[in-house]
Amino acid sequence: MTIELQRTEEQYLALQATAVDRELERAAAGLPPPTVSTKAAAKFLGVHFDTLGEWRRRSPPLGPPFQKGAGQVGGGLNQHVRYLYSDLVEWQQARIGKSAKERRLQNDLDLAQQRVRELELELSLRHAKEELTKLQKKLGRIANLATLQDVAVVSHDWALVGDRIAGHVLAVDDATLAQALAEGNVWEGTVEGALAQPWINTESRQPYQDAFVGVLTSTQHAIEAARSRQRASDLEERLGGGAVVADPVRPFAKDP
Repeated sequence: MTIELQRTEEQYLALQATAVDRELERAAAGLPPPTVSTKAAAKFLGVHFDTLGEWRRRSPPLGPPFQKGAGQVGGGLNQHVRYLYSDLVEWQQARIGKSAKERRLQNDLDLAQQRVRELELELSLRHAKEELTKLQKKLGRIANLATLQDVAVVSHDWALVGDRIAGHVLAVDDATLAQALAEGNVWEGTVEGALAQPWINTESRQPYQDAFVGVLTSTQHAIEAARSRQRASDLEERLGGGAVVADPVRPFAKDP
């Protein structure tokens, strides 16, 4: 089953980066909403996206305060973490010392942090390249769903409208994708997982449903064919292994 794509993975990644920049510009200008997504917060703070996640998982959490809101998709899996822009600014400013001693210590700390950031950026760049390769491979798999791994193992990015799936980020229309990116409303999951969630309508869901059923059907046929070959192989082994073929004997034959 082939799903018609509306854009390439490179175009999607460029749109995503533009959406993050626009989100920060609006927040800096005081335009609603007052919160920004985790990707925008990471760019503002100059840290990697995964670093914010590690900070949040600490007990107690590190980094600036954050807000978490659960949606319906995945029974709470679609928990959008967002940051108040004012909290991000305040958190950065609070790290700058006020007294002479604090400023001197802060300078030493800044030097150390600068080196840490440089190392972190080098690591992030390497990590980003690896993630880009994985993402391009992952996004490209939606164009041709052919195996169980494609529909049940590989995760994809899905554009949401509210708490409902509109479709794959490479297959939805431009307006839907722009809205999902602007709202940070992109959910990650397998095709199997996506089909278990609410969609905006049946028409949007149907191509993925057809692809999923097609994969299951072809897999079932392949398994049945393998079983038939196994049965034939077992029968050949039984007949050829210990069977003894005797010479034919005519009943009631006279002795020579």
